[in-house]
Amino acid sequence: MTDTITGNPTIEAYTGSIDLSRPLFVGVGGSAMSGLARLLAELGHEVSGSDLHDSATLATLRAAGVRVHLGHDPAYIEGASCVVYTTVARDVPEVRAARVAGIPVVHRAQVLHALSAERQLVAVSGSHGKSTTAGLLAHILRTLGEDPTHLIGADLTGPGSGAHLGRSRLLVAEADESDRSFHFLAPSIAVITNVTDDHPENFVNHADVMRAYVGFGGRIAPSGFLIVNADCVGATVAADVIADERPDLTVLRYGRDRTADVRILDVHAEGWSASVTLRVANGTEVRLTLPTPAGHHLDNAAAAMACAVALGLDPADVARAACTFAGVRRRFEQLGSRAGVMVVDSYADHPNEIAADLEAAHTLARGRVFVVFQPSGHARVLAFGERIGRVLADKADYVLLLDVHGTVPEGRPVADNTAIIARLREGSYCLPLGPEHAARVVARMAGRGDVVLTMGTGDVAGYGAAILDSLTSRPEVALSA
Repeated sequence: MTDTITGNPTIEAYTGSIDLSRPLFVGVGGSAMSGLARLLAELGHEVSGSDLHDSATLATLRAAGVRVHLGHDPAYIEGASCVVYTTVARDVPEVRAARVAGIPVVHRAQVLHALSAERQLVAVSGSHGKSTTAGLLAHILRTLGEDPTHLIGADLTGPGSGAHLGRSRLLVAEADESDRSFHFLAPSIAVITNVTDDHPENFVNHADVMRAYVGFGGRIAPSGFLIVNADCVGATVAADVIADERPDLTVLRYGRDRTADVRILDVHAEGWSASVTLRVANGTEVRLTLPTPAGHHLDNAAAAMACAVALGLDPADVARAACTFAGVRRRFEQLGSRAGVMVVDSYADHPNEIAADLEAAHTLARGRVFVVFQPSGHARVLAFGERIGRVLADKADYVLLLDVHGTVPEGRPVADNTAIIARLREGSYCLPLGPEHAARVVARMAGRGDVVLTMGTGDVAGYGAAILDSLTSRPEVALSA
């Protein structure tokens, strides 16, 4: 994660018509950018892009016909009809050169809005759970024969699977609140999974975050639907304000609260499986099971069910389709087990997400829970470091703490691990020097029945493979748990 102090990219944004015939994407290897670029390529546009480092994602783009440049260079804008950026790349050489040359510079969300012009957009927003909710909904619709286009900020299976060009009018996409760019969208159905303090690099306080969600809700198409988590105070307050301002909208609530239109009645988790009974507004009850120990993924399933109800689908059909969902990459993803030690990969970087995934890990562990944690974003660590430390101290038995991931704009404060370490128990953590060292530490200490989480948004995603290799090659000694 990079700290992007930008305010609101919708202010002074490009307002003319967008020519997408020859777009240049800067930072094209990013999860959301790569998917959008590939969709346009599949629609027949002449797409190019630039990124600093090669990757498997860039390989999928080349295979789709995208011309990919490594590094940043003003020369790449030659022939481009527009330059597409995300907030993190607002000052790269291609963007600066395009502004000088008079080539339209448009935000990724503006392109998503243009793509949705002839489609029915279902936009999933929220502080947590967007990828799983959007991925599950897309899977349900595809299983039921709807074949929607989807654009999700995570892979469902292999590289590039977060985007799919479908045949139906439906478009399921994540709506990014982090820089307020979801204010470019005008969905027919909008989801708010939860509203919590996050992205301190862009928001002043909780009230500022709330205003952003209210603004997003105000952009829902006439007579559209707002799907909201009834168990989240922030989400319900935002929904009340939106509904007062937009009485034409239909508000559907989901969750455990008695006001929920899609109500969670019963949850049961055992091993790598979690089941839930959902009651929809007409009294119909259905039960679905997901291959996950993470109870919060069942909340995502309830959100997807509410969207399906809004689209007029049969709840029983939706439940059957949901049961075949395999999950989303890096969202509490099981990487494998070696020598009796299970390794799981997690994208969590906010205190609430960290707590939820560590709780899920404890439901699996017959011994201890280890976490290899990479703090993400200097502004986030400065704001939430103590909270992160408390969660790790409370819910992890042993912490391998990596350096803070992310770059810092000039003049902004740099964070370290001091605030996190201050909350950890003496002897419960170490500071490994790279993936090989972390893997050796885990292989030496973890025993049968233990669970290891690799957690964070940066290169910690690659640590799991090294840990599994070290566990495989160590002497087969049953370590005490």
